[in-house]
Amino acid sequence: MPFRIAVDASNLAADRRGMGRYVRHVLATWERDPELEVTLLDRATARAAKDGGFDAVWYPWNGIRFAAGARKAVTIYDAFAFTQPHRNLVARWREQAPIRRAAREADAFATISQWSAGEISRELGIDRDAIAIAPAVPDAFWEPVPPDGRDPFVLVVGGPEERKNAPMLRAAFAAAFPRGEVALIDTADAKPTDGELRALYANALAVAVPSYAEGYGLPAVEAMACGAPVLASDAAGLPEACDGAAMLLPPHDVDAWANALREMRDDPTSRGRLRARSLVRVQRIDRDAPARVTLALLRRSP
Repeated sequence: MPFRIAVDASNLAADRRGMGRYVRHVLATWERDPELEVTLLDRATARAAKDGGFDAVWYPWNGIRFAAGARKAVTIYDAFAFTQPHRNLVARWREQAPIRRAAREADAFATISQWSAGEISRELGIDRDAIAIAPAVPDAFWEPVPPDGRDPFVLVVGGPEERKNAPMLRAAFAAAFPRGEVALIDTADAKPTDGELRALYANALAVAVPSYAEGYGLPAVEAMACGAPVLASDAAGLPEACDGAAMLLPPHDVDAWANALREMRDDPTSRGRLRARSLVRVQRIDRDAPARVTLALLRRSP
């Protein structure tokens, strides 16, 4: 008899960023296991979680948004809804309420880094030892591709959130290259497809991840899988994600970032050393870990 898992898939189609990548990777891994039967539920079919005969329900979107009659495991990626709450009261409540509900009702918890586990434990009062760690991993799609001969550029992987620290990186870039001899490509502006992003990772002088608060930092690891030299902040979950392979820099030190950017342009040996470290770091990754850890939480007896 297969182990029957229901999955909250309400954001699966819309979320193309870190959470969506994480969830799709877990589901793809489970799909290869003949002993599992996975059912995706959305808002219209969520009622089935109460009486659908499932053995367990996985809530992978930072909280519980519908009731279930089976064991409940929740993946909470970070505590930013509390440490950096939305300024709008209604939006803040919408972000926090499902997470608070998870803290009250879930049978098991997972997150993506030791750093996030500490934050979640402090903000929600969940026993730190009760939070399993299931780091994000890059899909096999992320791999080195041949250089395409484009002009030199630095790629910054960010987003609209203040914690992504884009203004600092732009200031450092302007100080490093005042004559515009190197281009800056920001994924928040360019909105590349995955195929375009892989080519950017593989061809960049460096990939910059300047966030001062990041639950893990999957884009840094995806960039490493493509052989990119990575510059990242020495803050939050990024040191765990980079695992000794990136050049880590203080997130608010414009001069340090400017110097590192110039080094990536001027020193091919330094750049090559980081490329090599990226590829070695990716070889250490257990790509089945997120699915395996989550499944263990779902299988555990209440």
